[in-house]
Amino acid sequence: MAAKKKPVFDYDICVACGICVQACPVSTLELQKTDVDRYKKAYPEMAREGCIGCGFCATNCPLDAVEMIELDENGNEIKKDEKEKKD
Repeated sequence: MAAKKKPVFDYDICVACGICVQACPVSTLELQKTDVDRYKKAYPEMAREGCIGCGFCATNCPLDAVEMIELDENGNEIKKDEKEKKD
């Protein structure tokens, strides 16, 4: 069984343009107000279950502020060093 992936957003790079939200084919992302910075911009967040791990959000982000991380069968992040040991 292939590992599932999910997006992780780098809010230090993200400018809250919303392109990732528009790119999501299953509408699981939304721009939501946060306390990430002093401007309280609406940043992308997983708004609901259903992410299919397609990576469209990451490939469409013009600033590379989205990284797809791999998850094991329990939904836990597979660390890069753990993945290398398996390969």
